[in-house]
Amino acid sequence: MIKVLQDWRELGSCVLSLTRQGLPLHETVQKNWDHFLLSSMVERLDRRSPIVDLGCGRGFTLRFLSALGFSELLGVDFRIEWALRARQLANMWRRRTLHPPYALRAGSILATRLPSAHYSMAVSISTIEHGVDLDAFLAEVSRLLKVHGRLFVTTDYWQEKIGTLGCNEAFGLPWRIFCSSEIPQLVESAGAHGLTLIERSDVPECSERTVCWENRDYTFIALAFEKTSLVRQSC
Repeated sequence: MIKVLQDWRELGSCVLSLTRQGLPLHETVQKNWDHFLLSSMVERLDRRSPIVDLGCGRGFTLRFLSALGFSELLGVDFRIEWALRARQLANMWRRRTLHPPYALRAGSILATRLPSAHYSMAVSISTIEHGVDLDAFLAEVSRLLKVHGRLFVTTDYWQEKIGTLGCNEAFGLPWRIFCSSEIPQLVESAGAHGLTLIERSDVPECSERTVCWENRDYTFIALAFEKTSLVRQSC
């Protein structure tokens, strides 16, 4: 699966659908498109299936998945903000439980030290554009996933290349906007690690620039893969 956020009308439909389902909305309105696609992907997934969020940020996707009923959730990021841990504790207090709705771990998403072949799904929302070594990322995802486990990844995108030289670095990390010639390279690299597109498709044409950040106008792209084979891990 390869999809591109086309315009504000499409985004509005996603927000309306999530609202009608009583699901929490992301504070960045455009990322509700990502969550809408994610909700479709996990619709038939057992709610006890383990899911890892690689680059969990402020925890919006973890809270979204928790609201969908998933109970074995883990978020990994190089830094876990105190505010996210505080919200987690507040949630536990409201529910009068000692069991958090999701677990959090500070560390590299390229070397998580999590168990191999354990997760039914890996999610990475708007993360890989921030200086992530894609080959190392895909190798780690492949290691973490069970066979037939899935990866859902979204990132910044525009069909023509948009330079980011001189832009402020989010989280102190370099930033890139992917272009149409880079997506096939990403798909090929995923394939080398046993991750195959769920639905083979060309990269869709862009329509509207729905996102503006650091004086750059672009949109989002989403890709979904399935681990279709075992890959021997290097020692």
